[in-house]
Amino acid sequence: MDSEQRFLLAFDAGGTTIRAIIYKENGDELARAFRTTSEIRSEQGAVEHDPEELFQALLAAGREALSKAAIPPEKIAGAGITVQRATFCLWDKKSGKPQCNFISWSDVRAGDKAFKMNRSCIWSGMKIAAAVGGFITRSPMLTATGMLSFVTDHVLVRLCWLFEQRPELRQAAKRGDLLFGTIETWFLYRLTGNRVHATDTSNAAATSLYNPFEMKWNAIFCKLFSIPMRMLPEVKNSADQFGLTDPSCFGASIPITALIGDQMAALFGHGCFTPGDVKISQGSGSFVDINVGRQGKVSRRGLFPLIAWTLRGKPVYMLEGSVATAGRLIDWLGNGIGLSDTPAVLNDYASQCDDTEGVIFVPTAAGIRFPYFNPKARGTIFGLSLSTHRRHVARAVLEGIAHRVVDILEGIEKDTGMSIRRIKVDGGVSRSNVLLQAIADLSGHEVERPDETDMTARGTAALAGLGAGVWKSEEELGSMRMSYDHFHPHFDHNQRREKRRRWNEALKTLVKLYH
Repeated sequence: MDSEQRFLLAFDAGGTTIRAIIYKENGDELARAFRTTSEIRSEQGAVEHDPEELFQALLAAGREALSKAAIPPEKIAGAGITVQRATFCLWDKKSGKPQCNFISWSDVRAGDKAFKMNRSCIWSGMKIAAAVGGFITRSPMLTATGMLSFVTDHVLVRLCWLFEQRPELRQAAKRGDLLFGTIETWFLYRLTGNRVHATDTSNAAATSLYNPFEMKWNAIFCKLFSIPMRMLPEVKNSADQFGLTDPSCFGASIPITALIGDQMAALFGHGCFTPGDVKISQGSGSFVDINVGRQGKVSRRGLFPLIAWTLRGKPVYMLEGSVATAGRLIDWLGNGIGLSDTPAVLNDYASQCDDTEGVIFVPTAAGIRFPYFNPKARGTIFGLSLSTHRRHVARAVLEGIAHRVVDILEGIEKDTGMSIRRIKVDGGVSRSNVLLQAIADLSGHEVERPDETDMTARGTAALAGLGAGVWKSEEELGSMRMSYDHFHPHFDHNQRREKRRRWNEALKTLVKLYH
């Protein structure tokens, strides 16, 4: 092994799994390890995580990866951390002891609180004023504020709810005794021996406490909802000098040089550096993210600007839409109703026919998001006949997921005036050739799939390399690039239009049914 070769360590923390992957400078994977973690569902709607369990899982995965790689920690040029966004906890500033569990982004106990916040007279007045100001000035920030409705996805809502449930925490925060952090902030704090309390712009912007246009914590929101700003972390570039790990963690200090949200990391890992570049991550749900460039854009039907990453003080913005169920829906089709044993079997069934024979499956088992945002909607199937076979239903399921993805793509283009340049995909569900061909056919765009499925980790490693000085700019990241399989559109204009027309008629019927 080249004694001068440097390596990069990426930590990827999902909902129940934490991975540690070590990459060579040329982008080849050297070693990996993972640990599973548990969810705490103590009551209806609760989804929590034990902060100490998460940190110990991170340490164990990192140590095992280093052991498998058979390299000393001094060879790691930089480490990066990517996490599921908007999951937070509070800890004591002096002792570092957590004062609550992590409250997951998917925890919905604050639903009533969100309703009350949206009905607040002060907030309603602010929204009206912002909407009028946005219409007159065309300011994206005012337009976004005028559109904003609070939901339990927002950290702000769950934090306000937590303070109501436990008033002693609000008092401690006002005294300056507490620190707030999402998962990457907690990991950074613990890895650095309780010395560094920081995050990056991508994770901060996903909290609803941060103003992505002015690049600072939202003082107006914090004042309106009594959130003590002194507990919030410092916000830095996504690739930056975040500090050194304490030697007790891995045997020697490792520079932490990147923090990034999970979907943003995947966008970066695909090399989506140009406005109009799209990536679709197909896991339990489908996340559609588009690079919109150096200025934040607003979709007037409910997609809000996020910061994809910030390098050298310059942010890149993105818009994100999601399909709530993809992999989870496929799992249910197998385990719940016995349509198929595995996603691979579903794909095999779907590949046995070239058409659904009129069957339309709307994959909204957990509600529908953009552009209707109706949580009451349920999955619906149309067009069954006595000649319908499960292969037709299987294809209809995959085409339904593709249609919902294309709904988001078309909506982004219509709402922003942007044109999609290219579409890249990742995640376990993207292994389905039938699904990717359907996305290509229905969107009219070529779809590209890499051999690598861990694009969040790869993007994090690339950012860590930038933060460590392994590379100086995005243009130098050629060694981290991969080969892609390509799916070209087969439909002509009339075929695409007819398929989309029938889909939209089915969607309108469903929305009316669950209005």
